[in-house]
Amino acid sequence: MSQDFNAKLNLLIKSEKALFRLEVRRKSRQGLFVAIALLAMLAALILFNLALYHYLSTRYGPMNSAAILAGLNLFVSGVFLFIASRQKAGPEADSLQEIRDFAWEQVAADLESTRQQVSELTSSVRRVGGNINAVMHRDYSALAALLPFVQSLVAKRKKGSSRKAAAEDKPD
Repeated sequence: MSQDFNAKLNLLIKSEKALFRLEVRRKSRQGLFVAIALLAMLAALILFNLALYHYLSTRYGPMNSAAILAGLNLFVSGVFLFIASRQKAGPEADSLQEIRDFAWEQVAADLESTRQQVSELTSSVRRVGGNINAVMHRDYSALAALLPFVQSLVAKRKKGSSRKAAAEDKPD
């Protein structure tokens, strides 16, 4: 049972390590894509902002042009951040999570079985201890109740035998 339990525990550990590596890989790719998107967006927005600002400043004036460009920049960056957040783990992670869940169920079942065995062993030891205590500390109350009766019989017998001995010692 110990080897079987160790094998299940090793499977659980390996699946957790694999899931962790997969999650780290996914997060690093996601971070890299976000960084590239931000750099590209920054360069394009700088040039686009300059061109659009010059165009809008002739129509709406400098103050309105800057506000329009700020709103447009926030919208574009929000779109890219939304796309970056939609990265999913994929089917590899799902199968590894199933393996991990199965391993947890097996380990939990083994632990429950071991707990039951320990509980049964504990109750058996208690029963044996109780039986030993009962044998070692028997209730001698019945004998204690008979003891005065036995003592009185022994005393009467001694008196009877001492009278008989005294009667025999008396000369007639």
